[in-house]
Parts: sequence; C-alpha cells; structure tokens
Amino acid sequence: LNNLNKLNKKMKKIILTVATIFAIGAVNAQDLKSKKGENYLPEAGDWAISFNADGIFEYVGNAFNGNLGNNAPKVAHMRNNAFVGKKFTSDKNALRVVANLGFGSSSNTTPNSITGETDELKTSGFDLQAGLGKEWRKGKTRLQGFYGADALVTVSSNTNERTTTDTATGTFIDSEENKSGLALGLGVQGFLGAEYFIFPKFSLGAQYTYRVGFDLQGKGETTSKIGTGAAVTTDTGKNSNFGLGNVGVASINLTLHF
Repeated sequence: LNNLNKLNKKMKKIILTVATIFAIGAVNAQDLKSKKGENYLPEAGDWAISFNADGIFEYVGNAFNGNLGNNAPKVAHMRNNAFVGKKFTSDKNALRVVANLGFGSSSNTTPNSITGETDELKTSGFDLQAGLGKEWRKGKTRLQGFYGADALVTVSSNTNERTTTDTATGTFIDSEENKSGLALGLGVQGFLGAEYFIFPKFSLGAQYTYRVGFDLQGKGETTSKIGTGAAVTTDTGKNSNFGLGNVGVASINLTLHF
C-alpha cells in the first residue's frame, strides 16, 4: 500500500510537470510581442548579424568564480570568429553571407640548460572562409528552428620555423622552415539549428553543419640549414581530395535583428 501511494504521488508530479510545460508553451505561443508592442521574431526586410558568444559566457563565468581559466559553456565549433549576415526576404526565409578571417603569428624561445642550446620557434598563418547561402525557418513561438545550405570557398596557409643557437654565444647551429603551400577548397555546407528569442529581435542559438567539398593542397617546401653550410630546400608535394567531412556544431551564437 505504501509503495502504491508513493507511485501515485510520483505519477501526480509527472503529470503536473507535463501540464506545466504545455502551459508555458501555450503562453509563449501567444507571447510574440513585448509589452511595448515590439515583435520578438524577425520579419521580411529585416537584417541580422550573428557572432560567436563564447567569450561573453567565459567572461561572465570568470566574474562569478574568479577562475581565469574557466571555459565558456559551449559545444564544439568548426571555426573561430565566424560571422554570418542575413537579409530576410520573408518572415520565414533569409539570404546568408558567411565570412571568417583568421590570421596570426607567434614566437617562442626555449633555452636548454643541459645541452647549452636555445630553440626559437616562429609560426604564422591565415585562414579565410567566405560563402553565400539561403535559410528556411520553422516555428510559431519564440523557439525557432532553421535549416539551409551555404556555398563556401576556403583559403589557408601556414609557416613554422625552428632555429637553434648556442645559448652562451648566440652562434647559429641549425634551422628548419616548413611552408604548407596554399590550400584551396570549394564546397557546399548544409546546416540545421535552433535559436530562442530572449528579447525582441535578440536570440541565442547553435547550429549543426555537414560539408561536401573539394580541397586542393598546393606544393609546400622545407628548407634546412646546418652551421655555415648552404641551405637545402625540398618540395613536400601537393594533393587533392573530394569527400564528406568537417562535421561540427557551431559555438554558442548571439544574433541581432534590425
């Protein structure tokens, strides 16, 4: 009898929880305008920009726990600093522009007290992604689903160089420089995602992607030099491939509509 009473109480809680969820959904279905009369959802003619929000969440997290190494609450992402611009041709359709430009360089010097040598490593590179696409949207509440495809062009290249010198005298010992060659890619990326409009025309969401494409890796080279000897350069060859890949989930994104 006691077990039956516990089961009845648990069932009542489950039913109450389900009823509450449906009630909230029903309210949200009607709550598409703010108290000031502003529309929550995008409309035909609207523009939108979407950007990576990981840094914002990381900053907020650090503010609460004081841990400078705290990571943002995110799913994996394909590329950093990706930017998406949209132009809504109707309430449920939008044209997209995808863009990403990443570049940088670094230098790291490491002395070795045992060998008496110092290694200096320099790296540099850039990564460009650009594309055009179309988006379709579903949903009648502030929770909106979206899907579509982008045609993409990618360009990338990187270089790394290691130089070894005598720590005491600074005399050159040897070096090696690797250049990757220019990498070009053409592809079509399908995407599927969802976003929730927290405020009018202000949403938080993420998207899954899958790419079909052709990639060409240009000829690279490695240059080595030992002591006072002449530098020797060898080609690393080039290659190409076609296939499916680059499955991923975009990082947490904020999107502004105006």
